[in-house]
Amino acid sequence: MIRPDRHFPEIYRYCKQEAGRVRLVSGFAGATALCLAAAFLVKHTTGSWYDFLKIVTFMQFNMLLFYGTLCTAKSVTQERAARTWDFQRLTPLSAFRLAAGKFLGAPVFPWFLAASMLPAGLAAGLLGTGIQTDFLCRYALGITASLLFMAAGLLASSYDETGGSGAGFLSGPLLGLVGLSVLNTGFRYRDQVLGLYPEPMGFYGYTLGYVPGVTFLSVSFLVFAAWAFLGARYRIGRDLLEKRRLWRMPAFMFFLAWYAAGMAMADNSRPPTAPVSALLLPALAAYISAVLSGERREYWRRWLSPGGRLAARLDEAPAWLKGTAAVFLIAAVLAGINFFTGLFGPPTAFWRAFVLLPLFLLRDMMFLQWCRFSNSRRPEVMALIYIALAYALPGMILGPTGMKTAMPYFVPYVYANISAAANLAGPLAQVLVMGYFLYRKTKGTLVSI
Repeated sequence: MIRPDRHFPEIYRYCKQEAGRVRLVSGFAGATALCLAAAFLVKHTTGSWYDFLKIVTFMQFNMLLFYGTLCTAKSVTQERAARTWDFQRLTPLSAFRLAAGKFLGAPVFPWFLAASMLPAGLAAGLLGTGIQTDFLCRYALGITASLLFMAAGLLASSYDETGGSGAGFLSGPLLGLVGLSVLNTGFRYRDQVLGLYPEPMGFYGYTLGYVPGVTFLSVSFLVFAAWAFLGARYRIGRDLLEKRRLWRMPAFMFFLAWYAAGMAMADNSRPPTAPVSALLLPALAAYISAVLSGERREYWRRWLSPGGRLAARLDEAPAWLKGTAAVFLIAAVLAGINFFTGLFGPPTAFWRAFVLLPLFLLRDMMFLQWCRFSNSRRPEVMALIYIALAYALPGMILGPTGMKTAMPYFVPYVYANISAAANLAGPLAQVLVMGYFLYRKTKGTLVSI
């Protein structure tokens, strides 16, 4: 028999801290009052059990997702701020048990509040006529989306070394707001499919109806939740001096590219287009991983120090190097598929974008590392500000003035009226210049090696 206080003491600790008697009683009373108010409102308006189900599940899962994400996003951050994280690393608990304890234990009170509203949802699902399928679909979406963003919050918290300030402090609310948008978009899928003008979801040309679409979304949420949880577990394991593995991040990025390409190629009736999202989403994952990694001078000194096996050095490669290399490889695979099959349209219009995007990503990642080797207190914030300006200003200045031919020199914009060499000249020059500056900074910073 598995005892939480022995095998998962983190869950037991959070239950003792976050689920006191007064808090449980007041939370249950508040949740019940909200459900009774919703019942009174529906009874005196539409009188529909389905409307009551929609209101209850909206309150239930919006609260669970946002509040639960806040709890997991501050779980490790608070331990670092309270200086208790090093003590937990010295306990005999494995990285999996620490991660699972925080993933399941930190949001224990939000889960209790959601459970307090469950009787109202069950009453609507059982007493309403013909809404049992809607009941199952809404609960599947709500639970899986909540798990996904709680896992994402834990992942962000495991990387946050600021002690509750800066970007780490904002990760919980930001992830929660994104999660609310995703969840409520999923809730509206029923209206998109069963409405007057159906807009069903597609994946690699297969049209998904209401139940198959919700099942696909729920399974997708669970898969990405597993990736996020494993990422947090690996980060915690690194704190416990466990080894990293080179293939983990590239494997996730290839899966993300495959998934995004399937969503982009949803309808076979439309002309083939380049699935730019299949490269944009992995590039975004590379950005997030690079910003969260915080690999500064001491890390590079250890990594570049002579000696050691090649395999171990590859496993410990900086996150931005692995992420950028994976994006270049994904672009090459997509270009190769299109060259032999023509799946995404004419190759001449396709390959430029899939060269420009990785080049600009490489420029940004080198600039991020250059900022880390500077004396800035928050180099990641400084790098993101300047990168945002580098993308925003050319579009604001060159576009309205009719100078579109100059756009490819500054942003990943494909202009078909100029040659391929002109399209690539700008990013190549910026990569070379940024590489030179990073080399000079690296040489000066790591001169002791």
